[in-house]
Amino acid sequence: MIYQPGFSVRYSFKTSEVGIVVPFSLGSNGLEVFGEARVDTGSEYCLFQREIADELQIEVEDGFLVRLSTLIGNFTAYAHTVNLNVLGIRFESTVLFTPAYGTTRNLLGRAGWLNNLHLALTMDDEMIYLNPAYSQENL
Repeated sequence: MIYQPGFSVRYSFKTSEVGIVVPFSLGSNGLEVFGEARVDTGSEYCLFQREIADELQIEVEDGFLVRLSTLIGNFTAYAHTVNLNVLGIRFESTVLFTPAYGTTRNLLGRAGWLNNLHLALTMDDEMIYLNPAYSQENL
């Protein structure tokens, strides 16, 4: 049986980069910041750099404290609600910000991003396909 889901967004990524990198924007307090993030289907959360929170005038430590555990150790981050836009699909999301400066990556994980989408990846032709998991008519 062949399944052919219809996706509204198609984006070409480069397998020569470290990870699958996509453009994003975060919005809060009437401000918007643009950047790039890596798709991380194994990550429980979306995690962004402290510098982005500063640009959005978010007080990182005022958020909900979340303790994270990775292969290389444990650290904390803080949850905040923002508007997340990836490839034209925009929704309100709870994401984490690192308290330390100098983090080199932004991650799009399951809670806050993937749970709002339908996702397909095709590695052979370096394509990512997305659909919102809900109707965007009321946004």
